[in-house]
Amino acid sequence: MKKISKIISAMLVFAMLFQAPCAFASVKTKSKYTGITYTHASRFDDKDLIYGMDISHHNGKINFKKVKKDGIKYVFVRVGYTGYTKSGFSLNYDKKYKTYIKDATKAGLMVGVYWYSQAKTVKEAKKEANALLKAIKGYELTMPVVFDYEFADTRAGRLDSAKLSKTKMTANALAFLNTVSNAGYDACIYASENFFLEHLYPNDISQSYKIWLANYSKKTNYKGDYEFWQHTSRGRVKGMKGNVDINFWYKGEDTTFIGTRVYTGQPIQCDVAPVVVNGIELVKDVDYTLTYSNNVNIGKARITLKGIGNYKDLKQIYTFNIVPDRVSGVKYVSSTDNSLSLTWNEVLGAQSYVITAESLNNDATFKQTVYGASGTIDGLIAGNQYIITVCAQGIDSSNKAFLGEVSNYVSGKTTGTKISGIKASERKNTSLTLSWYLIDGCESYNIFKYDAQANEYQFIGQTFNNQNTFKVIGLKAASEYKFKVRANKANVACEESDVFSTVTTPKRVSNKSVKSRSRRKITYSFKKVNATGYEYQWSTHRNFKYNFKTKTTKSTRVTIKTAQSRKRYYVRVRAYKLDENKNKVYGSWSKVKRVKVR
Repeated sequence: MKKISKIISAMLVFAMLFQAPCAFASVKTKSKYTGITYTHASRFDDKDLIYGMDISHHNGKINFKKVKKDGIKYVFVRVGYTGYTKSGFSLNYDKKYKTYIKDATKAGLMVGVYWYSQAKTVKEAKKEANALLKAIKGYELTMPVVFDYEFADTRAGRLDSAKLSKTKMTANALAFLNTVSNAGYDACIYASENFFLEHLYPNDISQSYKIWLANYSKKTNYKGDYEFWQHTSRGRVKGMKGNVDINFWYKGEDTTFIGTRVYTGQPIQCDVAPVVVNGIELVKDVDYTLTYSNNVNIGKARITLKGIGNYKDLKQIYTFNIVPDRVSGVKYVSSTDNSLSLTWNEVLGAQSYVITAESLNNDATFKQTVYGASGTIDGLIAGNQYIITVCAQGIDSSNKAFLGEVSNYVSGKTTGTKISGIKASERKNTSLTLSWYLIDGCESYNIFKYDAQANEYQFIGQTFNNQNTFKVIGLKAASEYKFKVRANKANVACEESDVFSTVTTPKRVSNKSVKSRSRRKITYSFKKVNATGYEYQWSTHRNFKYNFKTKTTKSTRVTIKTAQSRKRYYVRVRAYKLDENKNKVYGSWSKVKRVKVR
């Protein structure tokens, strides 16, 4: 929604919600669109719970009047998408976005939009944002403009194959969101729980922008901030054919975020964008007043706009963040095998500093919080080149962190040649694929496997040309193995890695029988394999994507008590082996068996 019309938009949202009362968020609610009961986090107990959906041309013809009558209050329309193939960077518009926006608005639904991104750089993210902004010019939006960041789930995907660091992907997201926000729209990011946790720094984003979480479950355990929760892709809504994505909106007070300001120790007052009602631009202190609060210390400041005279019913809340200034004077001082030390100029209002070190040799980024105008970041990879930045961090009265702008980067390199980060990147019951962190300037890597009979580590293979993976074959299922890796550099005696211990997966379990001889009971048996135990599931859905239960057992014969009688159920089982850290390493699922329960 554009700033020049945000007051009108806020009034429209209020009117739309007031006309059709919304459910109040409670511990559990049953969705009419899926028939499933969902559990909501207690932090949303004081929020309104509002149902909406997101759509693209794949959803076909939609009768938005029937959609609204069925209880949907808002829609997010895909405006466009970036091609996901490696061949190039292409911007494409959804062929139905104009029709969807027009018809949904006419039906009285609140409307937001999104762009499916495959941005690999800040420059590409800004191009995506500008393409979206060009497309929505002239539309009266009443919901956020969204950056949809996700993989295409294919090795050929341009984002999947880019293997970007968290730092780079967060920078891309912020570039898009900042561009949208600076154009006067309410910006938001959409991603899955895994994407937020594994590929972004969500806290760096949520301090300024809204979060839309995708997590297809009855209860999300995501601990970060979010305002929207996409909980299913299998919703059924009147007025359209097929499945559709359904979302919860935990709606609180309407606010408009207007950016960040640097902490000075003095009250900060900033004007809001022009306020226009019915084509008339209102005059400050004549048609409305601005009142400031929490606008001195680091944290979220608040501006309350109240109308005067003919506009006395007008009210809007604006917020802006007060953050520490950008860190300057960053200098690299020294290094060890696993650490880098730096100094910088102290920043007014900063209570701590966050050092970020991004490896140029591996897809790895490290962060550490320190205090004072110097610090050391530990736990780094030996023998790696790094790009290092520092940003100041302030804490508000509720102990929430607010970060300043990131400093210019400096370079540094850790010493040492000892391999670290060894893991099993792929497991099967007869093979293990090992991977490890690369070391700068190495010519090759030697891999050793422990031989219990000889009581020594024996050479089993070598990799070259910065290849940091090696597949070990001819292994036994559900068995423990130990490995070491050593780097090779000319005229340098390299140290062997620490011992890495792991296990192969168990064999796939074969079913024996599944029967129902008693009311609401299933007797399920399967063949024994070498394993620590078994995990089995039963469900009323063959694909086990929802409405299923899971239990573990040491036995190969179990009795399952079902919730329903005279219903067809599906069962499956897989074996697991505990590794040295007591983590379960699973084999493949068995074939699915079905049974009609008495």
